[in-house]
Amino acid sequence: MSGQSRGLTTISYNVLRCRGYPDTPENRKRMVAATGQLEIRMAQELLLYRPDIVSFSESVTEESARRMARMLGMQHAWFPPGRVNRSPEYPIGFPGTVFTRYRILDAENAPYGSAAKDPSLFTRHWGRAVIDTGEERIAFYSAHLHPHDAAVREREVTVILDVMRKELESGSSVLLQGDLNHRPDGPEYPRWVGAGLADTLAPYGGPQQATFDAIQPKGRIDYIWAAGPIAKRLTSARVLNEGAFRTNPADPASFALSDHLPVMATFR
Repeated sequence: MSGQSRGLTTISYNVLRCRGYPDTPENRKRMVAATGQLEIRMAQELLLYRPDIVSFSESVTEESARRMARMLGMQHAWFPPGRVNRSPEYPIGFPGTVFTRYRILDAENAPYGSAAKDPSLFTRHWGRAVIDTGEERIAFYSAHLHPHDAAVREREVTVILDVMRKELESGSSVLLQGDLNHRPDGPEYPRWVGAGLADTLAPYGGPQQATFDAIQPKGRIDYIWAAGPIAKRLTSARVLNEGAFRTNPADPASFALSDHLPVMATFR
C-alpha cells in the first residue's frame, strides 16, 4: 500500500539528541541502563504511528542519523548545526534531520534566498528538502529558531519566508516543521499565517495542545505548517502526549524520550 493511498502522516519532534528527559536522582539508574538503547526506542515509538515523514530538531550526530534512518526504513537528510557555543550538555550543537519513506530529490542546508548569509542567524538549524511522494513534490522545510532573542527570531522568519516565497506563490505543496520557539500568541505567528501557511493544529485545539515540556506541558512552541494542495487535504493533527513521549506522574523513576512532545498531522 502506498503512503499516498492511505494518507500522508508527518511528525515534528524536538528529540533532545535522544538522551532522555529528565535526569533526576530518582530515575538515574534507569536512565543509565537505557544508555545505548534510546535511538532504538525512539525509532520504535515513532514507527507505531506509521509516519511517512519525520523531522528532528536538536537532532543526533550525522552518523546516528544514518543509523536511525535504517531503523525507520527511510531516506534522510541531515542539516548541520549553526554557529552556537558548544557545551557539555549540547556537545554537538543543534542539528536537524528529516526522514522520509519517499524519495529525497534535493536537500540544502541553511538556504538564504536573496539575503546574505549571517552567522548570527540559524544558530540551531534550518534546512530544505524536496520530497517526491510519487503523486506530488513537497517543498519541505525544517527549522529550529532562536530560543531567547525575539529580534533574531524575527530576522530568521524573514529569511525563511523569502526562501519559501516562490513555492508559496506558485501554489506548491509546502510543509514547515520544527521547534520555532514562539507561542501562538507571539508576533511570529501572524507572519506565517499572512504568508499563506496554515497551522495544522489550529482546527484541533491549537494553543491548548502544549508541546513543552514532557512532564507538565504548559506551552506550545512546536509546529507543522502547511500550504498549497497538501494543506487542503488535512484530516487530523494532534500533540502526542502519550506512550514513551511523556513521563508517568505516578512513577518518579520514569523518563520520557525528550523534553518536548511531538506534533503529528495527517493528510489525505
